[in-house]
Order: sequence, then C-alpha cells, then structure tokens
Amino acid sequence: MSSSLKKSAQAVRAVLCAFTGIGKRQDLEQHMSALRPQHVIIAGLLCALVFVAGVVTLVNVVAN
Repeated sequence: MSSSLKKSAQAVRAVLCAFTGIGKRQDLEQHMSALRPQHVIIAGLLCALVFVAGVVTLVNVVAN
C-alpha cells in the first residue's frame, strides 16, 4: 500500500473513531503523532459530508 493511501486510511479511521467515541487513548495518541492536521481535517469534512448526505437520504426515503 502506498504511503499516501495508508495515511488517508489512517486519517479516516481516526475520524471515524472520534465520531463514534470508540477507541483507546493510546490509538488516539498514535494517530495524532503520525498524521498531519490537513489529513485529519479533510477526512473529517468528507466523513461529515457522507454522514449528512446519508441522513438526508434516509429522511427522504422515510418521508415518501
């Protein structure tokens, strides 16, 4: 796996753990030391966008 793809996957994993509240403190410290803030911000925005789109879609399906 290439380095940038590995960092991206690690950033998404860190953001998902933060969204759900699941994870160990040791994992959080490891993620924060290995990732650049830009990776985490971009992954967070993308995850939030996917979450909001999923909620809007779910509401539209239930409402119709």
